[in-house]
Amino acid sequence: MVGKLGRYTETMATSDKTIKLKKFFQFVNIFYLSIGMVAYDTEEWNNRHTPEVRKWTSRLLSWIFICQVLNLNLVLISELIYVGLAFASANNFLEATMNLCFIGYVVIGVIKIRDIWSQRSQLTLVVAQLQRLHPTNAGEQGEYLMDKYLRDYRKVSIFYFSMYLVLIWIYNLYWVFYYLVYDFWLGIRTFKRMLPYYCWTPWDWSTNWSYYVMYFSQNLAGQTCVSGQLAADMFMCALVTLLVMHFKRLATQIEQHVAGQQSPAKDLTFLQKNIVYHQRLLVLCEDVNQIFGISLFCNFASSSFIICFMIFQITIGGNIDTLVMLAFFLFCAMVQVFMIGSYAQRLINASQQIGQAVYNHDWYGGELRYRQMLILIIKRAQRPSYLKASIFLNVSLITVTDLLQLSYKFFALLRTMYAK
Repeated sequence: MVGKLGRYTETMATSDKTIKLKKFFQFVNIFYLSIGMVAYDTEEWNNRHTPEVRKWTSRLLSWIFICQVLNLNLVLISELIYVGLAFASANNFLEATMNLCFIGYVVIGVIKIRDIWSQRSQLTLVVAQLQRLHPTNAGEQGEYLMDKYLRDYRKVSIFYFSMYLVLIWIYNLYWVFYYLVYDFWLGIRTFKRMLPYYCWTPWDWSTNWSYYVMYFSQNLAGQTCVSGQLAADMFMCALVTLLVMHFKRLATQIEQHVAGQQSPAKDLTFLQKNIVYHQRLLVLCEDVNQIFGISLFCNFASSSFIICFMIFQITIGGNIDTLVMLAFFLFCAMVQVFMIGSYAQRLINASQQIGQAVYNHDWYGGELRYRQMLILIIKRAQRPSYLKASIFLNVSLITVTDLLQLSYKFFALLRTMYAK
């Protein structure tokens, strides 16, 4: 471990490049700006731009946000009406169940957008706290292995949002490809106007220009929902990555300390400093849970619902192209659940490591007061930090297993009802 630290420190010091905190939120900010949102304020932005520029930028983003959220909710309402009418009339059952999968995803997207928008001030405080803890020179960042954490996080993020963007745009533009290939190019079929998602409207959109408006509206709504979902998930994972980095750095500092080599006063100062550091990280964990708790709960509750209906749609058969898209959607939903569960498990493991580091370090050479103070940090570290889905659920990889079991039970029930 010491050798690895040395190599990273040497690399960072040689390149003389520091990593700013905003690098961890780069993709998050891009996706939020695409829907007209700014998730948190920074002093750097305020200092760089004049009040007039900030005012007009805020107005422009507000209009973009209002228009996109309004369009998303109108599309959602039309889909809900379609499902309600389908179940009430006992017609289009398969189309309605397919729509339920998309509706569940959209509802969670709306909740995530609302949560981040309503808690912008709290997120600003969390980012500001992390900025104060952020090491500012290359040597310190090398000790934190910051380059490694950023690189790993970016790899996961790029895979995650690329997967979802490919899915949503292939699905949204399917009927465009259909027309270009079969009607325009091969001329073997007669194109029937279709929308990406089943919806209800009080007029017949298939016979006039409103079809193009509806098609654009649904595509825009799909991108808005995906941007809100991706940004919230990546934001939470970025914050967890930073917390894990700080927890592991704290554990390394404690484990490498040898009590008794310096004066008792310096040992006590070292321990007090790390207790304060540990407490700040614990408070940050609570803040993250307060911000993302409701969306996490809805995320896991809806995931079992979405996975269940996706598997049901695949098992009852259909067109090969539809089945491929459903299988891809199912894969994306599974990746989302496993990614969140994996980051939650990393947070648990890193927070538990503090107590082990205190036990492993050379504490027996310290004076009595020093050894007594160790009990405080060990006792607190025995209760690991969790990502909490509100007050109902502590998220971990075990939670993912429970979710899959619940999804299968729902699927078995739905399949039985359909067979009857």
